[in-house]
Amino acid sequence: MKHNKVIAYAAIAALSSATLLTACSSNSIEGKVANEARTATTPAIEQTESTEDTQTGETAKPSEAGSEESPSQAPAESSEDSYIDSLWTLDPSHEMPTDSVMLLAHDFRVGDHDGYYRVVVEFVGTGVPGWSVEWGEESREIARGEVLPIPTGHVLDVMIHGAGTPTVAGAPEYYYNGPADKWIDDNNVAWFDGSFEGETHLAISSDKFREYRVFTLEEPKRLVIDLKK
Repeated sequence: MKHNKVIAYAAIAALSSATLLTACSSNSIEGKVANEARTATTPAIEQTESTEDTQTGETAKPSEAGSEESPSQAPAESSEDSYIDSLWTLDPSHEMPTDSVMLLAHDFRVGDHDGYYRVVVEFVGTGVPGWSVEWGEESREIARGEVLPIPTGHVLDVMIHGAGTPTVAGAPEYYYNGPADKWIDDNNVAWFDGSFEGETHLAISSDKFREYRVFTLEEPKRLVIDLKK
């Protein structure tokens, strides 16, 4: 399987490196997010089966493109785990991809963990993806602009930069082709919208605006979005 993924990397490297770094626009709702965050109560935490993304010893890899969200900006005296714990926010989060990034979304999964919900996109290819993430009342399809068929009101819109459409021969074999909707529980669902040119889009509908954090992991390459319970 690893040999097949190496072949996939070579195929993906033939893709054009030009990517569109425009995120889906959403109405400004900072006031509503802040008000709901102040009045929200913390639900009971239910421990469920974990996934490989939270196994002991797996840590975030520093991103080559620096920003205040990037693990590369962690203070020297802090562990990567403690830095990731500091990423929780209600504000929009943006990160640029590394140079010459060429990725395909290979898998899409969710998990219910102690203290947070997790959404993971796994990639094949080279480089580190960027992202634009923001709470809104709805999310729209990446190409057609239609409202996604998920509950509206509290939707985390996630645009991944540098993960594009599988246009090279053989690449579609490695592109995610599972269900678009992944329900975490009765109130939280993640939706894989697909890819267009140099972007991959997904959205997470919840019962309220929740603090979230975004970071990348390696071996395999992943983008992780956690929502605090």
